[in-house]
Amino acid sequence: MKLSKYYLPTLREAPAEAVTKAHTLVLRSAMARSAGVGVFSLLPLGEETVSRLAEELEAKFFAEGLKVSAASLQDRAIWEQSGRWARYGSDMFKVADRYNRQSVLAAESEEAFLALVSGELKSYKQLPAFFYEEEKRFQDVKKPKYGFADARERRVLDGYSYFADAQEAAAFSEDMRARAEDFLAEEGVRYHCIETDEAYSFYAMAEGYEEALAWTEKDAYFRELAPVTYPAPAAQDAQEAEEIHTPGAATIRDLSEMIGIEPARCAKAVDLSVAGKPVFAFVPGDRGLNMKKLARYLEVDEADIDMLDEETIEKMGSFPGFTGPIGLSDEARIIVDRSLTGIANLVVGANKFDHHIQNVNYGRDFGGEVADDLLTVEEGDATPGGEPLSFGTGFLIATVRKPSSFYGQAMNVSYIDQSGKEAPFVASGICWDTTALFAALLENHSDEKGIAFPVGMGAYDAVITVVNTKKAEQNELAEALYEKLRAEGVRVLLDDRAERAGVKFNDRDLIGIPLQISVGKRAAEDVVEYKRRGGEMEEIDAEAAVSRAISVCKEA
Repeated sequence: MKLSKYYLPTLREAPAEAVTKAHTLVLRSAMARSAGVGVFSLLPLGEETVSRLAEELEAKFFAEGLKVSAASLQDRAIWEQSGRWARYGSDMFKVADRYNRQSVLAAESEEAFLALVSGELKSYKQLPAFFYEEEKRFQDVKKPKYGFADARERRVLDGYSYFADAQEAAAFSEDMRARAEDFLAEEGVRYHCIETDEAYSFYAMAEGYEEALAWTEKDAYFRELAPVTYPAPAAQDAQEAEEIHTPGAATIRDLSEMIGIEPARCAKAVDLSVAGKPVFAFVPGDRGLNMKKLARYLEVDEADIDMLDEETIEKMGSFPGFTGPIGLSDEARIIVDRSLTGIANLVVGANKFDHHIQNVNYGRDFGGEVADDLLTVEEGDATPGGEPLSFGTGFLIATVRKPSSFYGQAMNVSYIDQSGKEAPFVASGICWDTTALFAALLENHSDEKGIAFPVGMGAYDAVITVVNTKKAEQNELAEALYEKLRAEGVRVLLDDRAERAGVKFNDRDLIGIPLQISVGKRAAEDVVEYKRRGGEMEEIDAEAAVSRAISVCKEA
């Protein structure tokens, strides 16, 4: 491609809207332009780069599949069948036609794929069947600000494989997980994989993003759900419980300073309403109650947890700000973090104004359900296995779905098994967010000059720069080298623009071309300058430069 006929409006400075490295680079390098809040239009270089990435993903993950193109505008009915019309809520783009028939702009593919095979993939003899698509997906992100990492419109490669055998489905998932790990290592992407009951989720690690993660050498977690071991205070012999007057001590800090104990020996109470029922949760005074962990323990949505009103607190036998686990109503559900069961001589609220009880011990003085871990996660924490936790931020780039019949059962999509009975498909799948993966590559392959893609990653691997387009010998030699590289299948740019040499040199570094040939004042001698981006320049014979570039590209 000749840059004199190309569209490459690079920017010298980062736009104010860009808050991450990848967002800055994608705009400065003329890969894309903002088309609205959280929406982007790809320019030629961005389209070619993302397309090359998609081709690589397609070859490595979907070669065994059958490519389809499910509708992006999907009927409300299939989303109601799956239960996700309500579950997605305002996170999904919902539209109505002129007859007020409601549809959605596809956020995911499960429903559409099942609707596509329903009634036609009928027999176990047709299984397994692997379908995939390369399409756009839409999500009404509340406040998108991280560029391609949380865009409202995304390009994805999404595939589902349907099985009659659960073990085959599990093997598919494990194979895709292993392939994803190998691929990301090859591409030089720093990542962590979070395993849940439903999926393996791959997060690219980079500074300044919203998703907070925690990890050890072996495992990774969403930060708020990371399991932690609480460093309990020193052991003590149990003392006799005693009610004490604590005027004005409405906070843990006030209380610990008033009676001269460490906050860890205070039991912090959080008064809650869970699905309309009173729940009192207790954690050490120097930690917070982790609502996500509590919701998981209670098996409810976090949205179902609210603070308890004062009237109900008093009805349960307590007083706001002075709640303790002793003497509450039988209607109250008491949940105690396990760490409190090992701390002697706790100070707890006395359930009346300005009073606490000291030297309280779990089992002897109070009871309640014991939850293994309801604690917020802090710097310096370790897992129950003693492994120190590290912390950082990132964004989702891929999901490998574990075997499940959930959506098939919900949508009543089945096949006839070997015994002649109806059975739901066992489905596994993999989805790559191509635009987010592109952002991950930018985060991992860049420097102070711009993008630093290795050979084989970007849209182009080599560039020939005409230093002075007014010199015929430079134009002629550059054109000849360009044609030779093209003939050998090298993805090459010819920068024949009537621009200053410095502008061209800056642009080739900014857009990340790894192999760089400059045709300058020694063109008449068939001598050019050759360098790897970021490396040392050397003057060599023009034919040698071409041979070297071809060799490097073939080895990549």
